[in-house]
Amino acid sequence: MTTLTYDKSDLKIPPPTGWPEITPESCVYIKSDYAVEVIHLPYFVNKSTTQFHYRSKLLDLRAWTPEDFKRHHEIHDCYEFWSSEDVQDHSDVVCIAEGYGTASRVLWLLVKDCEIIEHINKADMMSKVKVEDFFSNLRDWYENLKLIPGKGRVTIEAEKVPEREQRITEDEVNSQTERWGTDLDIQYVRQIYRDHGWPHSFNFEAASRAVNTWLEPLGLDSEGPRGFAWQRVDFDL
Repeated sequence: MTTLTYDKSDLKIPPPTGWPEITPESCVYIKSDYAVEVIHLPYFVNKSTTQFHYRSKLLDLRAWTPEDFKRHHEIHDCYEFWSSEDVQDHSDVVCIAEGYGTASRVLWLLVKDCEIIEHINKADMMSKVKVEDFFSNLRDWYENLKLIPGKGRVTIEAEKVPEREQRITEDEVNSQTERWGTDLDIQYVRQIYRDHGWPHSFNFEAASRAVNTWLEPLGLDSEGPRGFAWQRVDFDL
């Protein structure tokens, strides 16, 4: 993610002994000792400006209080988590990304079997996937812009949007009468990103300015040529 949209300076590496604020006691003893060890992972500083998946944000468990762990456990205590081997005890399951809103993505890490379950909020849980396979697939989705991040905007799911070979002009995309979210809209965003070096030499700031100039020429939250278009993230999340 740091090679695409996340700022490398926001990646925080734990000290050799792990994060001192994460202990069995701080987790109110609802996580196994091994799960607590796993929680001693690097973290990104939690910002709402960049999302991890569709309506999904990475959790920074360093910032959680014992009350946060307890409340999260009580909310999800009715869930059942199956790895490829067996049903998992909740003490061996760690939430690494939280979703907000319908069809948002919640990611659960099954620490004993090194698998991830992707939960589509208010819909269904998807099959478990090996951790390395999940992140390899996620990288491919981003690199091919099947998932499109936006600075301060909700990540777009574009798996079903085909690629377009011909160059798109701004007049062409703005002349549409359909509401924002057409294939042409998404293809134009892809074009802007690739014009700015996506994926391997991407200038996120410049690409974001180009998107903002197109969609909100009169300034933040103004109605542009595509109406009130690409939804912004609630900065209070």
